[in-house]
Amino acid sequence: MPQIFGLLGHGIKYSLSPRIHNYIFKKFGINAIYALFDVPPNDFKKALKALVGRASGFNVTKPYKEETALFIPDLSGEASLTGSVNLVKKNKGYNTDYLALRDLVGNQNQEFAGKECTILGSGGAARTAAYLFGSLKMNVTVINRNLERAEKLETGLSKAGIHAQAIAMGTGISGGVIESDVIVNCISYPEYRYPRMKGELAVDFNYGSRSGDFRNRLMGNRPLITGEQILVAQAIHSQKIWNNLEPGFEEIMEAINVKHTG
Repeated sequence: MPQIFGLLGHGIKYSLSPRIHNYIFKKFGINAIYALFDVPPNDFKKALKALVGRASGFNVTKPYKEETALFIPDLSGEASLTGSVNLVKKNKGYNTDYLALRDLVGNQNQEFAGKECTILGSGGAARTAAYLFGSLKMNVTVINRNLERAEKLETGLSKAGIHAQAIAMGTGISGGVIESDVIVNCISYPEYRYPRMKGELAVDFNYGSRSGDFRNRLMGNRPLITGEQILVAQAIHSQKIWNNLEPGFEEIMEAINVKHTG
């Protein structure tokens, strides 16, 4: 019988994760399959319990990253720090988004301390980005439609010694332009109309059409960490944790036919 791996989330038919992980299983001769577990919120707890008991490992995506962190008894350091889980092995939760972003940001050879990071959104990906850039001694601003959610994230960041502020979407934008050293897109609905944005580095947690017009609204030439890169980098970390495998980054990018546009 093949081992079962997969992705737990809701509204995730677009996901490239099965393509990535099933390619890896075939390449390394692993008898396993990776499937999508698309469940509505009312079935989340039941699905989570079933996967913990039966799957060899699984990823978690929107809208369940924060909720999963509340139900998994053992959390890795980065998962505990961010309060967000996107990978589970047995009864332990990890945040491979954090590990992936840390790797990709480290490749930029930039100085971040004392500079400004603006994050659009306040969900699991936003938490990951906020704590990562906060750990680099950046000042973090969280912009979100729901100010209360943004303020909750601000409070957690402040308790961790990170200088942070929360503002409502549409406010605090001078002249219709967001200017920040780092700009991170964690908005998961592609219909959002982004303002113009200017910075030294941009990060987009979305990929494909789900990025909407975020990348088109960035002004000037600046490095861009794409959602495709984050997806592949976190998948490699996932395979390290599950199966002690380490596939090549560029090979996986080519295998899923994704061209880096940053």
